Amino acid sequence: MLVGKAEALESSAEEIARDSGLLGAIVESAPDAILVADADGRIVLANGQAEELFGYDREELLYRSVEMLIPEEQRKRHVDHRATYLKRPRRRSMGDYGRLEARRKDGSHVCVEVSLSHMRRGQDDYVITVLRDVSKKIAEEERLRYLSTHDGLTELYNRSFFEAEKARLEQGRVAPISVLVVDLDDLKKTNDRFGHAEGDRVLQRMAAVLRNAFRKEDVVARLGGDEFVVLLPGLDVKERNEAVERFREDLERHNDIMRVRPLRASIGAATARRPSALSAALRAADERMYAAKRRQRRISEGVIE
Repeated sequence: MLVGKAEALESSAEEIARDSGLLGAIVESAPDAILVADADGRIVLANGQAEELFGYDREELLYRSVEMLIPEEQRKRHVDHRATYLKRPRRRSMGDYGRLEARRKDGSHVCVEVSLSHMRRGQDDYVITVLRDVSKKIAEEERLRYLSTHDGLTELYNRSFFEAEKARLEQGRVAPISVLVVDLDDLKKTNDRFGHAEGDRVLQRMAAVLRNAFRKEDVVARLGGDEFVVLLPGLDVKERNEAVERFREDLERHNDIMRVRPLRASIGAATARRPSALSAALRAADERMYAAKRRQRRISEGVIE
């Protein structure tokens, strides 16, 4: 009978040992960083992903305060959060806290999402934190957001972003608002004679001139094809005309420097004295651009007006 009990205890100990080894292997193979901290915030367990995420060796993490992994200016607040959590611990799923900043060994910060769970072992409380590096996810989100608002060829704002900004300005209080419509001349001839690759390069050159000619707060967009538009919030007629002249000068300077096929543009401009008149100003600028293009065509064909 005693032999049977001894064998059972030995078998149970072997199972526990096997289970501990299995749990350790699971923790080490987890794709996310895992930290376990006691009630005083001392790290008692860290897996390999935690070492990789924070840049510390495991020995440097163990029995150190978890606040070493928090940006310095946030540490006091984090201590208070830990105390509050231990009073009413409950499971928090990944992302419930939004995105948080963590501090690496080299002092750099990394954006993470975390999940929390509470564990009691005897009389001791522990907090299990799983941390996921979302840097790549954020970069991809920013890339997709950029693509949704920018023209892929010229990297100017696209029509969708322009329409949204126009609608926002129409509902706002900024006035006056000037608008320019700029059409790249002879793009079709360039495409037909030299190919679309050269036409694309010409569009990129024009975009670069436009981007550098206007203020950061101005909206410079490609509507499509050879047509560009610029919104100039807060500029009256005089200031608008000065902006057009600066663009013309930049375009001439570009042509002098590049010494290749010169860029030519037809420009129409108008000013809305109140936000609600912006759509009407855009139509007027578009009509004036086409009038300028017709005049340019007559001049190039030798017609004297």
